[in-house]
Amino acid sequence: MKTIRNRLLLLLAGVFLSLTINAQTGVICGNVSDAKLNEPLIGASVVISGTTTGVVTDLDGNFRIENVTPGTYAVSVSYVSYQTQVIPSVKVVARQEAVVNVKLSDADLQLQNVVVVAQRKLGTEMAVLNTVRNSLPVMNGISSQQIAKTQDSDAAEVLRRIPGITIIDDRFIVVRGLAQRYNSVWLNNATTPSSETDSRAFSFDVLPSSLIDNMMVYKSPSPELPADFAGGFVRVMTKNIPDGNSYSFQYQAGFNTNASFKTFKLTNRLGADYFGFGAGGRMLPGNAPAHLNDVSPETAAAFTKQINQRWGVKTFTALPEQKLSFTMNRSFNMGDMRIGNVTSVNYSTGYDYYEMENNRYQSYDMVNNTSRYDNHYFDEAYKNTTKLGALFNWSLLAGNSKYEFRNFFNQRGTSSLIQREGTDYYSDLDVRYWESLYTGRTTYSGQLSGEHRFAEDVNKLDWTVGYSYANYNEPDRKDVYSKRNPDGSAMPYRVDEAKRYYQELNDNGFSAGTNYEHKLKVNDLFSPVIYGGLYGEYKTRDFKARRFGYNMLGNGYDRNADWEYSHLFTSANMGADKIYLIENTNKSDSYTSDNFLGAGYVSARLNYGEKLNANVGVRVEYYNLKLDGYEPDGVKPVNLDQSTTDLFPSVNVSYNFNEKHQLRLAYGRSVNRAEFREIVPYVYYDFERFANISGNAQLKNAYANNLDIRYEFYPSAGETVSLGGFYKGFNDPIEQTYHEAGSGVQYTFMNADRSEALGLELDVKKQLDFIGLKDLSFVFNGAIIHSKVYFEEGSFERNRPMQGQSPYLINTGLFYQNDNNGLSASVLFNRIGKRIETVGIPKQNPNDDIPDVYEMPRNSLDLSFSKKIGKMVEIKGGVKDLLNAKITYNQFLDITDPAGNTQTVNQLIRSYRPGVTLNVGVSVKF
Repeated sequence: MKTIRNRLLLLLAGVFLSLTINAQTGVICGNVSDAKLNEPLIGASVVISGTTTGVVTDLDGNFRIENVTPGTYAVSVSYVSYQTQVIPSVKVVARQEAVVNVKLSDADLQLQNVVVVAQRKLGTEMAVLNTVRNSLPVMNGISSQQIAKTQDSDAAEVLRRIPGITIIDDRFIVVRGLAQRYNSVWLNNATTPSSETDSRAFSFDVLPSSLIDNMMVYKSPSPELPADFAGGFVRVMTKNIPDGNSYSFQYQAGFNTNASFKTFKLTNRLGADYFGFGAGGRMLPGNAPAHLNDVSPETAAAFTKQINQRWGVKTFTALPEQKLSFTMNRSFNMGDMRIGNVTSVNYSTGYDYYEMENNRYQSYDMVNNTSRYDNHYFDEAYKNTTKLGALFNWSLLAGNSKYEFRNFFNQRGTSSLIQREGTDYYSDLDVRYWESLYTGRTTYSGQLSGEHRFAEDVNKLDWTVGYSYANYNEPDRKDVYSKRNPDGSAMPYRVDEAKRYYQELNDNGFSAGTNYEHKLKVNDLFSPVIYGGLYGEYKTRDFKARRFGYNMLGNGYDRNADWEYSHLFTSANMGADKIYLIENTNKSDSYTSDNFLGAGYVSARLNYGEKLNANVGVRVEYYNLKLDGYEPDGVKPVNLDQSTTDLFPSVNVSYNFNEKHQLRLAYGRSVNRAEFREIVPYVYYDFERFANISGNAQLKNAYANNLDIRYEFYPSAGETVSLGGFYKGFNDPIEQTYHEAGSGVQYTFMNADRSEALGLELDVKKQLDFIGLKDLSFVFNGAIIHSKVYFEEGSFERNRPMQGQSPYLINTGLFYQNDNNGLSASVLFNRIGKRIETVGIPKQNPNDDIPDVYEMPRNSLDLSFSKKIGKMVEIKGGVKDLLNAKITYNQFLDITDPAGNTQTVNQLIRSYRPGVTLNVGVSVKF
């Protein structure tokens, strides 16, 4: 593998050297604005004099004319009711941008019935860069144009490219080192439901990268943003307004070194599995008894036979990952209206396999100075994931109004099989655990929105109504436990226990919001803007689960098994005197909950000329949470009805030294509320961790004070260098902890007393032509973060970093882009520092601590390459995770022996390699 890596790296170096040829054209770009109001002019015409080459400005007043032959030109800029301006002697140099910023003056013309139809484009790197530059809250973003240069297949992978962002479990985000629970996510202009049963998180891997127009991450509070975030507020905008009519088709194959063309194992599958809808065929039948313990053994045995299916394991050869997508863009005029539609359908299916060491430890053996296993296991995990998605977006532009109707749907089905083998030292047994699991996730998000401008853009009103739905279905999870005495003989494993488990979660979300802005003109130096808005959100959750075990009586059947259980669980072996299901469900296995959020805000954007700008305001939020469930014993009810009303002030200030240098300062107060699952005392078994997870009804809201400072330097168009610092102070931060529970451990959620996080962020995006590397650009973003959780004096707890926080983050890469030859390539590197995955439990004697579990640092290197063939075809290829570094979780125990000597003991918890993936694909656009 090392030889292959070296050859690939040498090959990539050769590609970059061979591609650095001279481009023959340049670019004219810039901005057009009103000379008095300093506001962008929408739809202004920018034309190279004496030619038909030109463009119109977007909603930000930006324009860009590409592929201009080097030379000197006159550029004409015109707009209805403004004096036309001609800029002479615009010099265009090959491979460079000639920046022209124009301010037009009023022509004092009385024109009527003139309609300008234009749309704001945020899918380009320049547009996102301008949005970040002009925003008062501290933020970062990424455009669809930049996404296209990577091998990122979904939104989770895209987010890694944004400064201060990392990904856990391949789908959840960490912003500035703060775990996913501290982040808030909106899809377009509405909230997204959590698709997980045990965490407050949006699963970003359900959104294909090809459907993203732009992603913005706000890092400082602002009155118009929801207050429930301390790490970052992520707004994902899907593609909606096409430039014209087109069709595109994409196909990609992915070859994973762990799985592709290898022998694979899964339980017998359904036809619907191939489209992600397999959960429906595995659910309990409609005539299932309300509770099996309320019926006779004979009835229970008959029901056991009725649902006795898919115990057999099928062995086959895993095919490479397959990805298909089709997108249609339509745009047409209807009178004075411009109507656009983006329709996209995407499908993917792929296989994953890994071998994992999986351990748990007893108290340290001080006598022999060695760690002692409690459980020492090795897992083989087989997984097939299928995703089917669709996007159906409409837009209508009519005069000064814009209407949008957005729809996003994703269906994800995952079939998995895990075989675990090892030694249970607590019971002194050789054991095997076997789990067959299918999970189905359905996500839908829809919004209807409008934007209206009045009195020549003096007033603007926008509104959005939205609905979201998330379903998580885990039907018929099968767990089998087998054991034998560890005497070193070839004694077979005997099935000791078998379970089946069903659960379904349904979330519904309704939202509505409106925002209003009014521009004032006091004098040439002071033009404030007043903002106000309302937002309402109502969410409901319904969760139901049923647990079953097998009663194994009598004789006449063989309980010995070697990873194959279909011979044991056959209809012939089922009966009231042999094998039948018994039910362990109680009232704690179901709960209902809902919450209501009502919010309003007022703010003002204040300025002193063009240099000093500030956004000052306050947001008020009323939050009500209700939950009805039971304690784990199923006897004592848990009924919560909690309400809070809070004020969240914020100030965001920017000072523009000149067009290239800017300084930002920000303060804001925010909240982090407990999610449904974190407060309900329902207990769920996590097979990978072989531990239970439960909620905590005593959780309190966490509050944070946030400070930011950032210096920004814009050397030239498309380039940026920023250096920022931030501080966050938390009261009652919420963290996931674990503790001993009988012979195992149990995870739950707790409030710490207080915590702090202090960090520095650096973001660099720079062309390398100044050192002779034409068409090459360098991107770097990184962060250094220090955090600490404090506890009351005298507590067993000891100060430590916050859960989920990394001490450093690094994302960097080289991009090659030659538009003339249609060639592009990239090298992208990512690394995160050691961070706490789960908080342990300190004891009075530190030698007896249950240590924190850390996710260890890991290097990731991705390569990509693309070549356009003509105007319609593009070939793409790449290598994902070339280094194939281990994903490792460790715990560190500080030991003091009787002589007073100290040492730190490193204990491995989990470790595996995900494999290298080679991608090759083709896209056709016409």
